[in-house]
Amino acid sequence: MFILEKPYVSEFLVDTIVQNDWAVLDNDEVENAGIEEGAFKLWSHSKAANYYLMQEYPLIYANSENAISWVLDNLPKSNLSKYISLFKDKAAFRQLIKDIYPNFYYQVVDYNALQSVNANDIKFPVVLKPAVGFLSFGVHTINNINEWNDTLKALQNEMKVATSLYPDNVISTSKFIIEELIEGTEYAIDAYYDRNGDVVILNIFEHPFLNKKDVRDRIYIMSVDIMIRYMAKFGMLLKQIGELQDIRNFPVHMEVRVKEDGTIIPIEVNPMRFAGWCTTDVAKYAWGINTYEYFNYQQRPDWNSIINNFDKKIYYFSMAEVPSTIPNNTIKTFDYTSFLANYSNILEVRRIDYTCNPLFAVIFGSTHDKHEINRILALKTEDYTECL
Repeated sequence: MFILEKPYVSEFLVDTIVQNDWAVLDNDEVENAGIEEGAFKLWSHSKAANYYLMQEYPLIYANSENAISWVLDNLPKSNLSKYISLFKDKAAFRQLIKDIYPNFYYQVVDYNALQSVNANDIKFPVVLKPAVGFLSFGVHTINNINEWNDTLKALQNEMKVATSLYPDNVISTSKFIIEELIEGTEYAIDAYYDRNGDVVILNIFEHPFLNKKDVRDRIYIMSVDIMIRYMAKFGMLLKQIGELQDIRNFPVHMEVRVKEDGTIIPIEVNPMRFAGWCTTDVAKYAWGINTYEYFNYQQRPDWNSIINNFDKKIYYFSMAEVPSTIPNNTIKTFDYTSFLANYSNILEVRRIDYTCNPLFAVIFGSTHDKHEINRILALKTEDYTECL
């Protein structure tokens, strides 16, 4: 079964569901998405809950973590709820893997107690982030006490915006985690645990940043070199994590950092989905696979064949964020033509309703030029914003 939720449902996902005649939870998002009546095989809440309660390891996929609320409310004692609770709460996740990473520094603090933390006791540099979060809301890299104080001043307004856009199960201000800054290159992995608990990797993205203070999700890149270098290593780590809780039939989007010495440290594991905002769809361009079908049919990509026939390009998805420096209610539109001119080979553009979302576009593309990636990272979206 699929659960469709805000903020974004791609046409590719809708078409895939329709073509395969998969069941979809009958919820408000199906009604609001303007999907043709009768296109989906809809399941009522009671039918969906009863069906999944009869299975130990049911197959369920959600395009958005907004769907977490339904699972926790309707399947509170299921394995799905257990997996979600472990992964969505970053503090619970650190506790889960503490024996794998016994020397990793972190502490959990109530939001209201952050002002009372003795900054002299913090082992800077650190990352401060919500224990339950999404995108980069509330995430800050902090190098010293002065930056700590400045961050706390800015955090209140930032989290007010975040919680107005997403429910508590997606972003919450109740707890924050302070953890050591993991130096190294960041990667994101779309994968699933099959019915036997084995790991199947579908995407690996490198997540470059403009500088050390940058925490944006501006661009994620894919290449053969990345797959060859890390597929086995990331698969082994996911397998190790999965064995801690006997995880089966479960899609995940894991983010990690790889240090200079090759040590892989998880940042977080996002439950019940692949890359957010349906950006996992870029796999159809890069690898020629449909990640939803591979999960639902328990298929494994033939990576040897895919890699041997790959065209050596760098593929990517890029997220164009609404500038935080401009009040949203003063934005008239964005100059899409000028902005998109910065991308040399666009495969698909998805315009996002910026009036109620933190993005105004998602771009899929490819390039042979690594310098283009840096140019995209350096783009200032306020330069393409037209105000009232």
